[in-house]
Amino acid sequence: MAASENPSSESSEPLFDSLDQTESSQIENSQIDPFSEESKKTMDDLLNEAVQTASAEDVPRQIMPVRPPGPGLFEAICWMFGVIFVHFIGLMFFLVGFVVFLMATKQLPDTAAKIAKLLSEISETHTLELAGVEQGIFVLIVMAVVALRFGKNVLGKLNLQPFAVSTGFLLFICVLPLSMLSGEFYRIAYGIWTAFAEQIPWLQQFDKMQTMEIVKDMAEKSSLWALILVIAVCPAIGEELVFRGAIGRGLLARWGLIPGILITSIMFGLVHMHPAHAIAVIPLGIFMHFVYVVTKSFWAPVLVHFLNNAFAVTVAKMMSQFPENAAKLGDETQSVHPMITIAAVLFLIVVCLYLWKTRVKYIKPNGGEWTPGYLSNEKPPAGAPITMARATAAAGFYLWLPLLFLNFMAMMYLFGMQPEAEAGMLQFIKAF
Repeated sequence: MAASENPSSESSEPLFDSLDQTESSQIENSQIDPFSEESKKTMDDLLNEAVQTASAEDVPRQIMPVRPPGPGLFEAICWMFGVIFVHFIGLMFFLVGFVVFLMATKQLPDTAAKIAKLLSEISETHTLELAGVEQGIFVLIVMAVVALRFGKNVLGKLNLQPFAVSTGFLLFICVLPLSMLSGEFYRIAYGIWTAFAEQIPWLQQFDKMQTMEIVKDMAEKSSLWALILVIAVCPAIGEELVFRGAIGRGLLARWGLIPGILITSIMFGLVHMHPAHAIAVIPLGIFMHFVYVVTKSFWAPVLVHFLNNAFAVTVAKMMSQFPENAAKLGDETQSVHPMITIAAVLFLIVVCLYLWKTRVKYIKPNGGEWTPGYLSNEKPPAGAPITMARATAAAGFYLWLPLLFLNFMAMMYLFGMQPEAEAGMLQFIKAF
């Protein structure tokens, strides 16, 4: 009876527990019910967001164009006149320094006329010293100005990486045919200039600016090594920094390969003042700039510039020591035989083709060529996953290059070397 009248708590507790569990399960089911309005809305929002993200990834990224560096054309012209002005500063520095020396040693003349006469004599008797001071100041000023213009990473922008030894040897043997072609350009331009200047006498004042005549005068009084230092080393560094390094960098980036090289080379010719000399060095400037582009090394045009000027002063020195035998070798008024000209042109064309085929490239990990966003010779950023590559030319180049060079030398021997000039060269080599 007691058991029937008083139901136990054990039988009643499950009743309430089951109610609680049912309630909680209903709540949970309502929260995760995929068919509820709230769930549908959440799923729609997620799908819309995913579609928008996918659509945004399909749209090509808008890459902002990189602004090419300077100098532009106007600034490049200013640089060109700046080169002439800096040379004038070097000349004035030498003359003022000499006057100060005379004042310190109490040897300064008492009248302005005597001082002017003395300075004129010094500039004629100490030509090499004057040129040395002028070129030294020119190089120092140019290095400072180029560093300021380039800003950060100036060495990377110039790209001082070494070039291949085989390329250096090829550039070395190019100097003689280049010099022959420049000499022929000079002869033709000088003949036209002389005829033109006879009609307008005041133009003959440009003849006083003949660089080669000044070099010949210095060669009679100075050693060959001093001439090479002043006439070959300093201009090779200073002028290449200005024209291939600074001016060429901006003009190539803004104007493209061919116009940039042509404009830079014309400016390079104009700073040599005399019209005939200016025309003669334009082909040399084109070749040096082309070499810079294909090697991506600033040292390549410096080497060509140095070798060309060193060859010129060597010939001038030889003429001063053996004038009776070597005059014809360095006489720019003597025409070059057409066979020599043709042989030189053919050889240089094949050299340029070979250098272009084996030009240096910077390759990205995806196989594409790296550039800073414009045509440039500068080095990639440090630490970037970029490798330098240089292609191999066709086998025919390795046959034709030596054959064409030997052909050029044969034409030189058969049509270019007069007996007197040949004897003079042999005497100079023995003396050297």
